[in-house]
Amino acid sequence: MHMMVSRPEQWVKPMAVAGANQYTFHLEATENPGALIKDIRENGMKVGLAIKPGTTVEYLAPWANQIDMALVMTVEPGFGGQKFMEDMMPKVHWLRTQFPSLDIEVDGGVGPDTIHKCAEPIGRSLSDILLRNFSKIGKE
Repeated sequence: MHMMVSRPEQWVKPMAVAGANQYTFHLEATENPGALIKDIRENGMKVGLAIKPGTTVEYLAPWANQIDMALVMTVEPGFGGQKFMEDMMPKVHWLRTQFPSLDIEVDGGVGPDTIHKCAEPIGRSLSDILLRNFSKIGKE
C-alpha cells in the first residue's frame, strides 16, 4: 500500500487487518518515522519509505537500513498526468550507491519514453529496479 496521507500512523492497523503486506508512507507526512517503522513491522508488514521531489535523498538515509524499499517520487504526488522529473534520477543513483541491497521504486510519469531513464542513473538493467505506474505502457 502506498499511503499518500497526512497522518500515516492512523492507517497502519486497518491496512494490516485488511491484508496489506507492505506499507509505504511519505517521510514528510510523519514527525516520528522510527516509531512508524516499528509499528508497521509489529503489524507484520514490510516497510516502504517515499520521498517527494522537493525532499533531499539524504533525509531518508537515517532510515534506509530499517526499511525494505525506498520510493522516489518522480512527480509531485496527488495529480495525474504529470511529466516525469528526470532530475530525480540522481536520488536513485545515490540510494543505490549508499544502500546496494535496498529495493528502489520510482513513481510518476513513467511510460515508454521515460522507462529507460529509470535504469540509466545506476547503470543497471530495468529488471534491477522496481518500477511503478505503468498505466501509459498498458495503453499502447
